[in-house]
Amino acid sequence: MLSKLIARSEAFLKGMMFDCRACGQCVLSQTGLICPMSCPKGLRNGPCGGTLEGECEVYPDRECVWVRIHRRTGKDSFTLPDLIPSPDPSLSFTSSYLNLLSGKDKPGREPMPYLELGTHRVRLPVQTASGFEAKLRSGQFVKTCEIRSPRGPDLSHFREEACIIRDRFDAVNATAYLNAKPSLPSPVAAAELAKLGMEPISQATCRDHTKTSFVSELIQNEMNGVHNMLCLTGDSYSSKPKIKQVFDMDSTLMLYEARHLREEGSIHFLQETVLQTPKIFLGAAINPFTQPANVPIRRLKQKAAAGADFIQTQAILDVTGFESFMQRVTEEGLDQELFILAGIPVVIAAGALDMLPRIPGIRIPPEIRQRLEQAENLKREGVILAREMVRRVRAIPGIAGVHLMLFGSDHRALLDVIEELED
Repeated sequence: MLSKLIARSEAFLKGMMFDCRACGQCVLSQTGLICPMSCPKGLRNGPCGGTLEGECEVYPDRECVWVRIHRRTGKDSFTLPDLIPSPDPSLSFTSSYLNLLSGKDKPGREPMPYLELGTHRVRLPVQTASGFEAKLRSGQFVKTCEIRSPRGPDLSHFREEACIIRDRFDAVNATAYLNAKPSLPSPVAAAELAKLGMEPISQATCRDHTKTSFVSELIQNEMNGVHNMLCLTGDSYSSKPKIKQVFDMDSTLMLYEARHLREEGSIHFLQETVLQTPKIFLGAAINPFTQPANVPIRRLKQKAAAGADFIQTQAILDVTGFESFMQRVTEEGLDQELFILAGIPVVIAAGALDMLPRIPGIRIPPEIRQRLEQAENLKREGVILAREMVRRVRAIPGIAGVHLMLFGSDHRALLDVIEELED
C-alpha cells in the first residue's frame, strides 16, 4: 500500500515538473530533465525521421521532445549520445525511486555499451552473404529502389512490377504496412524478390514490432536468403479505427539487437544463443533536414555505433541543404563508417504530388513545388528533376549511391531516371 502511495505521489509531482509518464525506470538525469517517454512514440532514443525544422511529426505545433533533449544535453556538439535501453513494461506506474534503491530499474535505466565494431568500416572485407554489400565494398556507385508488398495474397501484379526493374537495380526495398495498413509482411515480399533473382532489402518498423517478432523476422530472412534489412521507426499514421502502435524499441535499439545477434550469436534482450546466426547487412534511415544541424549528425553517429552498415536518407528535394549536411558528415568521418545512399523522389502522379507536403520529414523548396505543379507533363518533368538531383548528389563527397522513391505507380519511370548511370 505504501509503495503504491509513493508511486502515485511521485507520478503526480514529476508529471507536473517533467511531464513524467511513470515508466518506473527514470532516465531524466541522462536526458536533461526532459522525459523521453513524453515523445508521442515513446522513443528512448530519437528523434524519429518525421521531425522537420525541430517540430514533432505527430503534433507539428509542438517542438520535438528529442530535439529539446539534444539541445539541452548536446548543446552545439557532435558527440555520440548515450544509448538508452527500452523500458521494462512490468515497472510501469511503480516508483522509480524505490526501483533505483532495489536495483530493479538497472536494465532499463543504465546506458547500453556500444558494440566494438572498429573504425573505417567501409574498408572492411565483406561481412555477410549480401550481394548488395559486396557491390558497395567494391566501390561501385549503387542504385536501389522500392516496391510495395501487396495487400492481398495474389503476387502476380507484384511479380510484374518486380520484373520491370529486375537486373536494373542493385537492391530493392520490399516495403510493407504503408500508413499502418495490413499487407503481406516485408519478409514474404522480400523472399519473393529473392526467388526472382533480385537482391531484396526487407524492412522492419518499430511501430509494428515487439522485440520477439523483430528477431523472428531476422531468422525468417536468413532462412529465405534475404541478407539485407532496413530498420525504421515507422510513421505515426494509423488506420481507422486507430491501431495500437508498438514501439517496443526505437530504430537504434532495433539495429543494436540485430547487430548483437550477428556479432555475438545471441539474442541480446534474452541473453540466449541461437543455433544459426542471421548475418544480415543492416540499414537505417536519417532525415538530413532535422534542426538544429548537430541533431541528425549525433543521431547518425548513434546508429553507426549501434550497428548500421548503410543509410538510406529521407527524400531529398533540397539538394543545397543536403550538401551542407553531407559536408558535416564527411568532416565527422561518418562516410568512413557508413555507406550513405541519397533518397531521390521520382514524382510522376498528381495525387502523389498533392500528398508529398503531408509526408512527415520532407522539405520541399517552393521553386521545386512550383516547377512540378506547373509542368505540362508531370511524369516527364518528375523524371527530369530526378535525373538532375541524381547528377548533383553523385558529385557530393561521401555518397555511395542513390535510393529512388517512386511517387506514382509506373515503375518504368525509374528506368528512365537511371539511364545515365548505366552509360
